[in-house]
Amino acid sequence: MTLFESHRPGITKLLILVLLSVFLMALDRAGSSWVKNINSGIGGLTDGIARIVHAPAVWGTNLSLFLESKTEQVKKIRALEEENLLLKGQMQQFFDLQTQLNELRKLLHGQSKEVPNVLLARLIAVNDNPEQRTFTINRGIRDGVKPGQPVIDGQGIIGQVLRSSLTGAVVLEVDSRRHALSVAVGDTGFVGIVKGTDQREALTMNRIPERFNVKVGDLLTTSGLDGVFPQGYPVARVTQVQDERSQAFVNITARPVADLDHISQVLVLTDPPDAPPPPNSKAEQASVVSLPSQRLIDTTQDTEPRAPNFLPPSFSTPPVTQTQSGQEKPHAQ
Repeated sequence: MTLFESHRPGITKLLILVLLSVFLMALDRAGSSWVKNINSGIGGLTDGIARIVHAPAVWGTNLSLFLESKTEQVKKIRALEEENLLLKGQMQQFFDLQTQLNELRKLLHGQSKEVPNVLLARLIAVNDNPEQRTFTINRGIRDGVKPGQPVIDGQGIIGQVLRSSLTGAVVLEVDSRRHALSVAVGDTGFVGIVKGTDQREALTMNRIPERFNVKVGDLLTTSGLDGVFPQGYPVARVTQVQDERSQAFVNITARPVADLDHISQVLVLTDPPDAPPPPNSKAEQASVVSLPSQRLIDTTQDTEPRAPNFLPPSFSTPPVTQTQSGQEKPHAQ
């Protein structure tokens, strides 16, 4: 009898732990608001630790910038002023072209493009894990940064927000093994899914039909079909084409156009392209055409070439008259 009594406390502890585990799993599935608050608080704590760890590097950078000669700083300022003037001159054409384009879309019963706003953010920490390459930025929920939002730099797509806290956010890089997005391949008309690999700055896309004639140097741009990344943003350039003649398919390797090894400042697209404001009147409601957004497509089953329909990014905010019914959905896998 003593033998069984000696094991009763262990069984009691086990039952308590099992019940506690079931309770926590139930809360996680139910998505309780206070559980989300706890998760956000923990994220804020980890972001704070990341800031402290990365602080010496930031101080070193600031010190080196302070010690630069005044002549070099003047040269940089002049170069930036000239570049800013050139960009402003080019943007004046974009405003007019975007207006004309939306008018043509209306005449053809198409959909006007809503240009997302951008938020400047600074990198404060890096986590270089092949399966999930991420970095932390100094913008969070207070600034309107939410999970799933795209992140870009001056060249193209960097990745998308994985999670956000009150004061910071973690960004999943486009070359992470767990990242994928829908892209259009050059002017071939092919649309498929490009994925990250376990190699630095290397993306891959498999089983592209030979008839699309993909070449080295072709630019991959966001297709907009996933409802998360706006259409027309540069993603990568094809660096290698591997033929599979026996199966009439090719596999490609591409290098991101963004310089992922030298990230200091990024832009977060805070307004999703498929979420225009609701109509204000019954007449506007009647004029709205609801078009279901296409999600990630299975490139292995494509039988007909798709017509390319991507546009370069614009910086104006045109009026929106039609909506897509798709919801935001991050691609982190």
